[in-house]
Amino acid sequence: MRVLIATDGSLDATIAMRAAGRLLTSVERQVEVLFVAPAPRALNTGKINAEKHQERIAADTRRVLRDAKTTLAEEGIDAALRCRSGSPVREILREAVDYDITVIGAKGRNARSEGGLGPVASRLVEHGSGCVLIGRELPSEKGVRILVAVDGSSGSARALDQLNSFFDLGYAEITLLHVIETLWLPPKEDQTSGESDLESMQTDQLLMELRREAEQLLLAARDRIVERHPGVTTSIREGVPGNEILSEADQGDYDLVVVGASETTDMKHTMLGSVSSKVAWNAPCSVLVVRLPA
Repeated sequence: MRVLIATDGSLDATIAMRAAGRLLTSVERQVEVLFVAPAPRALNTGKINAEKHQERIAADTRRVLRDAKTTLAEEGIDAALRCRSGSPVREILREAVDYDITVIGAKGRNARSEGGLGPVASRLVEHGSGCVLIGRELPSEKGVRILVAVDGSSGSARALDQLNSFFDLGYAEITLLHVIETLWLPPKEDQTSGESDLESMQTDQLLMELRREAEQLLLAARDRIVERHPGVTTSIREGVPGNEILSEADQGDYDLVVVGASETTDMKHTMLGSVSSKVAWNAPCSVLVVRLPA
């Protein structure tokens, strides 16, 4: 397993490193740290000042990589160090194609708000290849609780496979969650008195069929990981997927949420927005976003 950890020397980057060290399996793990320094630029302040500027960049680069090396060593990881210059987004996206997982903090050192994602993490979630781990503070030092969103798509199936491959599940508590989308069903309270009970019965029948389908999807998902981890819990919720996943993540005190990134572009999903992006933006814990290979 090849892991790329992007750092800018911020607190969030350090938190992401520690989360990765605790969550990712140590079996055949090859970790490299990437720092993207500002691109050299011409200064109109004289040769001496320009040289001092480059010296400051070089010193900052050494400090950031040295601190990253120390942080990961404390987590039992011997990481190789790399440096590039230019646009952080462009360089990280370019490098990420050669790795199984890219790890990044939710925010960078120039973040101006507390919630959500910084611009680099946001672009990586939207356009990154393979798996992107947004590392956040872990709730506790005891065990690991993992929430996996299951929707029956190929992206969801790949997320389960990557969970098997890249994480040590032996001591984790795993919950598989399927959300029945009820946004598109007519609310019973909107029915007029003149309507027959037929529509209500049809809605109830549809919900029963959707619940049976959900149970089958969760059973199939459980079978994909049961050999590695027999103690898997399943849960079914009704509502808007992104909202329900976030609600469960918040209430369940999870360390990690795993979501498969959907490439669906129909009007329904465009209006709802990307579930994976919404979860990555708003989750109270680390989030693994898994994309299908190009």
